Amino acid sequence: MKLDGCSLRPLGLEDFELVRPVLHAVPPALFQVPQVEAGYRHFLGRLSKLPWSLPCACFADARLIGLCFMQVGQLRNLSAYLVAAFAEADEAGVALALYVRHAFWTYPLNKLYTHVPDHPASRPYAATLTNSGFQQEGKLVAHVTAGDQAHDALLFGLLRKDFETWSARHEPRLLLS
Repeated sequence: MKLDGCSLRPLGLEDFELVRPVLHAVPPALFQVPQVEAGYRHFLGRLSKLPWSLPCACFADARLIGLCFMQVGQLRNLSAYLVAAFAEADEAGVALALYVRHAFWTYPLNKLYTHVPDHPASRPYAATLTNSGFQQEGKLVAHVTAGDQAHDALLFGLLRKDFETWSARHEPRLLLS
């Protein structure tokens, strides 16, 4: 999938050296993937066996800028938890929207949801989510730990129909229909 210099491709076990700079750039309070190759391979191997996980590498002008995947608790709910980790969240809007479109196109999902710590390092991620159609749905008090401190988590969600509305207004090339 490609859009305006952004593209997605399946994330593979052999991609550790490619994704390592992104993993180091993402604030640890936001997302943690093992920082050693064996741990990364184990993590991605397990993830790839889960239904509808859709692990992808996200590129901007052929440069890796992030990775995305989903976790589905129960398929019958047709909702998936989105993990979107980008080296520079403020440059990830198109890549994130492309991934969201790919997820909704590939699976009969009704909703994607995620959360980010209510922490200064996470504000660019929250802005990228809302700029890509997600709505802030609430807050979980003292839900995540960063260092020795507990932080609230801001909850974000995006319904399929709301992504269609967002796409029609902001990027019609991402429309599902």
